[in-house]
Amino acid sequence: MQFRHRRARELEEGESYYVSMTDLMVGVLFIFIIMLAYFALHFRDTTEELVSAKDAQTTALMQVATDLRAREAEIEVDHKNRIVCLKDTDLLEAGATGDRRCFAYSATTPGRNADEALQRIAAAQALFASSLNGDIGSAVPSASVNLSDGSTSFDADRLFIKGTASLTDEGRTGVAELARGLAARLPCMAYGVSVSNCADTPKMSAVTVVAYANINAFTAEGRAAQTLSLERSVAFYQALIAAQPLLGQLRTQAEGGEPLLRVASVGQSSVNAPTNGSGKTLAIQFQMAPLPPS
Repeated sequence: MQFRHRRARELEEGESYYVSMTDLMVGVLFIFIIMLAYFALHFRDTTEELVSAKDAQTTALMQVATDLRAREAEIEVDHKNRIVCLKDTDLLEAGATGDRRCFAYSATTPGRNADEALQRIAAAQALFASSLNGDIGSAVPSASVNLSDGSTSFDADRLFIKGTASLTDEGRTGVAELARGLAARLPCMAYGVSVSNCADTPKMSAVTVVAYANINAFTAEGRAAQTLSLERSVAFYQALIAAQPLLGQLRTQAEGGEPLLRVASVGQSSVNAPTNGSGKTLAIQFQMAPLPPS
């Protein structure tokens, strides 16, 4: 009887030992699950903080940069004037010549109030410019899009038949592609037409078709060249509206606003300018409206 009693006590002590180990493992597992849940809840915020840019303009560009690839490149930086240059062989997959391409960059950091408003406008401009460049970049090789504000320029003598305001085949293609891109993006940044699925995007205050030329305003030929520049800007504007009539309905304000699209002509007078002018460029410029006070 004594042996059986001692044996039973040893079994009870052994069971108690294993029960304690089980409780300990359950507790450790429970703590692990809590920690896992905590990190899972914060994973999204942490990832966004690590991979997102610190300024609004870069963040906006990253939304359309769907095929970023790492490349080794030698760059030159002017820290004082905030300019960075690199060879086009590092930028272009085809047509590179080894020339340098230079870009301005901002050194601003996220701010508050007025700074935040300016950053939001800069971000909207950068996103618009990048999208517009994607719309027409491959279809219209002669177009040059400024990736800071979207301003797009063309060689006027390639858009128009020499000495006239009639579009060439290349000019008609350029107008059609540009009009398609603008019709897809400007309605959300203007008034006058019904739109849907638009984010809270800053508005445009003006979209101007501008013809530039270097002329001699003191000669009849120079003044005629200036007149031709204005006629070309009007012809380009009319071609845009004909290609996408919606563009003619856009306004700068919800009630009684001016038409968003307009025309202008700029002539830089010089006594040394050629008889028929030089530096003839047609550009379309985009101006963002200031944000209303919050």
